[in-house]
Amino acid sequence: MFSVKYGRKKIVYFCAFCILCLLSFRGLAAFAAGQDTPGSGADNELRSSGALSWKDYNGKRIGVLTGTLMEAAANTYFPDSEHLYFNSYPDLNVALLSGKIDAYIGDEPNLKTLHREIPEIDYIRERIQSQDVSFAFRKEDAESAALCRELNEFLKKSWEDGTMQEIDDIWMGIDEEKKVVDMSDLTGENGTIRVVTTSTDMPWSYIKDGKNVGYDIDLIVRFCRDKGYALELGDVDFAGRIPALESGKYDFTTDMNVTPEREEEVLFSDPTCHGGLVLAVLSEKITDHSFISKMISSFDKTFIRENRYTLFWEGILTTIVITIASIVFGTLFGFLIYMLCRKGGKLSNSIADFLVWLIQGMPVVVLLMILYYVVFAKSSIDGAVVSVIAFTLVFGVAVFGMLKMGVGAVDNGQKEAAYALGFSDMRTFFRIILPQAIPHFLPSYKAEVISLIKATAVVGYIAVQDLTKMGDIVRGRTYEAFFPLIAVAILYFILGGILTTVISRIEIDINPKKRREADILKGINTND
Repeated sequence: MFSVKYGRKKIVYFCAFCILCLLSFRGLAAFAAGQDTPGSGADNELRSSGALSWKDYNGKRIGVLTGTLMEAAANTYFPDSEHLYFNSYPDLNVALLSGKIDAYIGDEPNLKTLHREIPEIDYIRERIQSQDVSFAFRKEDAESAALCRELNEFLKKSWEDGTMQEIDDIWMGIDEEKKVVDMSDLTGENGTIRVVTTSTDMPWSYIKDGKNVGYDIDLIVRFCRDKGYALELGDVDFAGRIPALESGKYDFTTDMNVTPEREEEVLFSDPTCHGGLVLAVLSEKITDHSFISKMISSFDKTFIRENRYTLFWEGILTTIVITIASIVFGTLFGFLIYMLCRKGGKLSNSIADFLVWLIQGMPVVVLLMILYYVVFAKSSIDGAVVSVIAFTLVFGVAVFGMLKMGVGAVDNGQKEAAYALGFSDMRTFFRIILPQAIPHFLPSYKAEVISLIKATAVVGYIAVQDLTKMGDIVRGRTYEAFFPLIAVAILYFILGGILTTVISRIEIDINPKKRREADILKGINTND
């Protein structure tokens, strides 16, 4: 009977997986076939990037990159529009291509590069506003101020001798062979500078052939080479850059638009690039590809080109390590809390209740950022370790609640009978109560494991390159709207399935009701 049930369960899982793939591929097919989406057919007259002004988009749905100058620009220049917020350029591109937004505000250099890669996305050549780009340092910090002055001296010399124009020609140009950055000769005799950037911000900073490259990276490496510094790079989403800078973990951050409000918080260098804000819109030149050719091209760009499959592999390993470590330590932590509170001590229960209230009431991403940028701000502790600590707390609190539920489901007469037979309290718990409690909470434990592996997707906020972050890096490099997202979803589905299978096997082994008769009677002579 069990084998039949287990076979049915596998069939259900397989069917769910196939439906997920079909729905995903259907979306890809619609995109590849150029089917009309909201904002792409009805507003066709607004898609001409050369004919109309950006002012014609006031009242349309405008995408905004969270934590950037684009927020203020959207409020100023598009007051009648609905503003939708996103965390990265790849997210904005997906929203635009799928019709979720009608346009989005972006930096002109970014959109120049984007249009070469995705002809379906263009930009209105008329600038919304001119804007210089600079590096940002900690304010009211003597060491940061000195480093900023040193960089400004280098920038002044580089603008005068043509170095900045050379950098611009390389990274705003089309010759991919020139787009390399060599860090091997950085000597570091004058120390190491730590720079935080965002590796989905092409052409400023991105990953190519598994290495950090881009306009800003090239400029920083030339500065380090000239001044005798070694370089350490960090990678966080744009919204996390200023918190990472102010925490003291990094010396400065890369490309940021200068605004009066930001000048109150950080110290800006002299301009590293002269640019402006423009409006990205859908192009009238829709490329017509078959579904099969689109799929082949997407697969090649996502996995094969520049060996990008290695990025996914690294992300998978990071996700697995964080998940398994959090499960192990979280289980031990939750069990320890329960054992301390098992006897109902007032102080221990009050502490446990407060801890449960605090952890359960806080979004995981907020907990991560508090730990990384506040609690461990002055520490050199790695972001992956902080992630394990955060998810250990989250999982431990869940385990504590499951143990209370499971033990509470065991009849109190079991304990009394064990005491009557002379069992000690600890022996009663571990030999009688706990084995009966585990089957009660193991299904919840299994669900919590699956939730945990999905929750780790937010660790990119604290410079951890997990599976989701690697997917974002690939999207930022290839400008592929859908395929990397679907690839990441399928990989999470597989990882979740593997963990579910392992825990289900444990559940079968410890629950007599689910074990096979032959396993239960193993070693027993049934012929007597």
